[in-house]
Amino acid sequence: MKVKILFILLSVSLALNVVIFYGLSKYDLVEKGSTISSINKSISTSIDVPNTSLPKTNMAADSLTLLDKDVIEAKIKSGYGYIYSLTDDQIMKAINEGKKDGAYFGEDFKLPLLSSTSNDSTFEYRDVFINTPYRYVAIHSSNQYAKYDRTSSIEEVWRFISYDHISFSAYVTRGWAKMLAIEMIQEGRIIQPYKTENNANGDMKSVNFSVNDIDFREPASLKVFEKSNPEKYAEYKIYFQDYVK
Repeated sequence: MKVKILFILLSVSLALNVVIFYGLSKYDLVEKGSTISSINKSISTSIDVPNTSLPKTNMAADSLTLLDKDVIEAKIKSGYGYIYSLTDDQIMKAINEGKKDGAYFGEDFKLPLLSSTSNDSTFEYRDVFINTPYRYVAIHSSNQYAKYDRTSSIEEVWRFISYDHISFSAYVTRGWAKMLAIEMIQEGRIIQPYKTENNANGDMKSVNFSVNDIDFREPASLKVFEKSNPEKYAEYKIYFQDYVK
């Protein structure tokens, strides 16, 4: 009888141990699985894993690129708010003004002489012009109509209009323009041209200044001097607003 009771108690104890072991093992596996799942979820939310089954596209980026191109083109045409930027109406005005004069030169764009340190009349009466886009268009129109009896179009002149620089041309009545140097002075600061050109006849020098170097709200002066003798110079006043047409 005692043996039977001991056997029953041993069986019950063994059964309980199996149940407890199974329960603990299952609980442990569930907890570990939850932890691993949480880690995987954390990794997946912090790292963008590319979906290789789909083409890599970015519609927002593509749209922005197209928009930027449109904006850039619009800014180029408007001249970034540049003081001498031209509307289509202003271009037509310049075309018509040039067309009326077969020898248009743009006297309205001549700079006034401020001072001179030379008694040489050739040097003193040298003319200096500011070459705004309007002047360029009018001269082009004048040449086209005088030579070929044709009226320039807006699309045609847009090809050579540029708003990233402003140029000036100095003409001499005798001697060689290539012997001259030109610099701009604004609020005590000397601005050097980034490009100079001399025409084939030798009577004109043109210089280009970056618009980023100039404050068009403030007056400036253009100093034209002889390379061999900088003490001999002529200075011309520039009021940029006076040449807006």
